[in-house]
Amino acid sequence: MLEKDLAPNTVTYTTMLNGFCQAGRLKDAQQILKKMSGQGCSPDNVTYNSLLGYLCRQGQLDGALALFQVIDNSSLQSNVAGYNILMDGLWKAGREKEAREMFSRLSRDKFLQPDTRAYTITVDGLCRQGFVDEAYDLFRKMEGDSCLPNSCSYNVIIHGFLRHKDPLEAIDLIHEMVSEGFSADATTMSLLIELLPKNQLDHPIFQKLLNGPDIKSHKIGSSGLSVAATQGTS
Repeated sequence: MLEKDLAPNTVTYTTMLNGFCQAGRLKDAQQILKKMSGQGCSPDNVTYNSLLGYLCRQGQLDGALALFQVIDNSSLQSNVAGYNILMDGLWKAGREKEAREMFSRLSRDKFLQPDTRAYTITVDGLCRQGFVDEAYDLFRKMEGDSCLPNSCSYNVIIHGFLRHKDPLEAIDLIHEMVSEGFSADATTMSLLIELLPKNQLDHPIFQKLLNGPDIKSHKIGSSGLSVAATQGTS
């Protein structure tokens, strides 16, 4: 490209960087980032987020945090997607304090605000760390912040209640999500079925699951009710 006097642009460099990341060639990806600056071609958010995502997936959180600081110190405005990538990596690595700080920082930003994914990542992280009540409060806060929960948001908070042995609260949320037009995922149904007592179809948990609004629609899962019934009678 250079031999033909066609200078690579940001898209070209970003594509190369992303390819190196997918191939696990971090040093080459970092060299691309340096070369961009040398060629007077500024990285954009897509460029940085590609590298951020790779570092987080590899568990190199300190490197990801350092890169995020580089972005913050540059003329480029950090975006919500970058925050989400970093928060997701921090929560999955068990770095609760830093993940909380990132969400608080995003919430205080003058130009950005948490989106549905940011809330969902944080709700999921809190649940996995055992802060289910706090996660539920944050889940309810979403709508007040003009950020509507989606199917993933419902499922992660339901997973939290189920993993902490609170099936009745989880079933209330399943009924709510179905009434909102969303579907319970396979993990939700699997976790719920594990808590259903065998040979007790009259048990309050089972009856509550069956008697919710629109619960007989397919939205509870393609085979959720039939599997639950089988589990209850086996």
